[in-house]
Amino acid sequence: MLPSVFKTCIPREEILEGELSSDLFAAKLRLVVEGLAPQVYQDPTAFFANTFATDGLKTLISEVFGRLVGAAVGSPIIRLETSFGGGKTHDEIALWHIAKHGREIPGLDRFTDNINLIPDRPIQAAAIACQDLDPVNGVYHADTGVTAILILKTKEDKVLLFT
Repeated sequence: MLPSVFKTCIPREEILEGELSSDLFAAKLRLVVEGLAPQVYQDPTAFFANTFATDGLKTLISEVFGRLVGAAVGSPIIRLETSFGGGKTHDEIALWHIAKHGREIPGLDRFTDNINLIPDRPIQAAAIACQDLDPVNGVYHADTGVTAILILKTKEDKVLLFT
């Protein structure tokens, strides 16, 4: 018989000490992009050290960066489909850090079977956190003084607002 979860799983120090902040469960891509996220999400070394290398995350990293470096053929659009709390934002943050830091992230080899798919230097990336968009008033960017509204028009003249 296998030992119980209570004997095999040891809680992290911050849990044992009662110092775990509920903010750590609300990852926000926008805060990472703006440099305002909690350290566990903001710092790529801390982020990957605290992230389990699931098969799904490894596949996503291989597909995205394999296509970017020209080593793999795949769809230019990947739809992340998981239930609420299933890790979509976590996946997006992982891709952001890899794009911004390339192979210099310690331990990144745990997240890919082919490190050559990871760019050897940072690449330009942009991120749109759609849940933070305001389709009526737009989003003000203090660094540029620009207010942006994301509206896409399809070939069939349908207007798509992202919220």
